[in-house]
Amino acid sequence: MDPYKILGINENASEEDIKDKYQKIVEECTEKDEDGYSQGILKDVNIAYDILINGNLYKEVRSLIDKNNFLAAEAKLNVVDNRSSAEWNYLQGFIAVQKGWFDTGLKYLKTATEIEPNNIEYLNGLNTLQSKVMEFAANYAKKNIKPNSNNVNACGGGSGGGNGGMC
Repeated sequence: MDPYKILGINENASEEDIKDKYQKIVEECTEKDEDGYSQGILKDVNIAYDILINGNLYKEVRSLIDKNNFLAAEAKLNVVDNRSSAEWNYLQGFIAVQKGWFDTGLKYLKTATEIEPNNIEYLNGLNTLQSKVMEFAANYAKKNIKPNSNNVNACGGGSGGGNGGMC
């Protein structure tokens, strides 16, 4: 995907030129949307715009992640104004997983793959996380954890039940 070609601009275009061209295309697509044809165009235009405007920021975030500086990476990522970007969701998911928030990380990675279903990096990340979650669940189930393993009887009277409790 060549973002410059999609937006129809020169590689030396300024940020202002990129934003102006993006706005023009979005306005044209929303004015003459026939049978949802413009939705596909808008998706590509949004991705191209995100790459050009936020691309360097994403590189910085990836560099911070590589250095295990997740707090700074998350802070930089939260500055981005396009949270519907696949890259934003992928990086946010990666950070969430590093914080131990697997459900949140899984949600972000799923969103990234829904936005860009052909992105191998995003698909591999999602598949890896899903298999780790399944592995963790299987290992947890193997431990045979028994309910109320602290030997406290909810009815009172120690673990033997009987007198002295509420039951």
